[in-house]
Amino acid sequence: MRKLAVFLMPLLWFASDAALAQKLYRWVDREGNVHYTDTLPPEAMQSARDELNSQGMTVNRVDRALTEEERKRKAEDADRAAEAAARQAEQDKMDSVLTSSYATEGDLERAYKERFDLLDQSVEAAKVGIASQEKSLTDLLAHAARLEREGKPVPATVNDSITAARTQVAEQRAYMEMREKERTSLQNEYETVRARYRKLKGSIGADAMTD
Repeated sequence: MRKLAVFLMPLLWFASDAALAQKLYRWVDREGNVHYTDTLPPEAMQSARDELNSQGMTVNRVDRALTEEERKRKAEDADRAAEAAARQAEQDKMDSVLTSSYATEGDLERAYKERFDLLDQSVEAAKVGIASQEKSLTDLLAHAARLEREGKPVPATVNDSITAARTQVAEQRAYMEMREKERTSLQNEYETVRARYRKLKGSIGADAMTD
C-alpha cells in the first residue's frame, strides 16, 4: 500500500499542475451572450476575449479583430505619428546645432549680417549693371533713330547690338529681382531663427535656474 501511495504522488502533482495550467476563455458572441470555453470556436476568433486561469482570474485580454476600415485608420494614425516623431527629431537636431553654433544672440546676428551684406552687394552690382546697359541701349537706339531720320539703313551690327543690350538689361533685372527675393526670404528666415533661438535660450536659462 505504501508503494502504491509513493507511485501515485507524482501523478497527483502532475494532475494538479495540469489543472492550474488549464486556461478558460470568456468571450461574447454577436448576440451578446457570454461564453466560457476551454477552446475557442472559429466564430470566437474575431471577438474580444479574456483568458482566465484555473482560479477564474483574467491573465490576458485579446481585443476583437479590427475591421478593414479600422485597420486602415490605425495604419494612417501610425504613419502620422511616425512622421511627427521624425519632424520632432529633426527639430531637436536643428535646435542643438543652433544653440551650439551661436553662444549669444549677437553671434547669430553677425552671422546673418554677413549673408545680408553679400546679397546687398549683389543687388547694388546689378543696379550698376542695369544702369550701364540701359545707357548703352539708349545710345544705340538714338543712333539707330538718327540714321533712320537721315534716310540711311540701320546696319545689322547696330540692330544686333540693340537686341543684345535689351537681353542684358532683362537678364540683369531678373538677376536683381532674384537677389531681392532671396534677401526677403533670408530676412524671414532670420526672424524665425532668432525667435527660436530666444525661446531655446530662455528655456535653457530657466532650466539652469531651477537646477
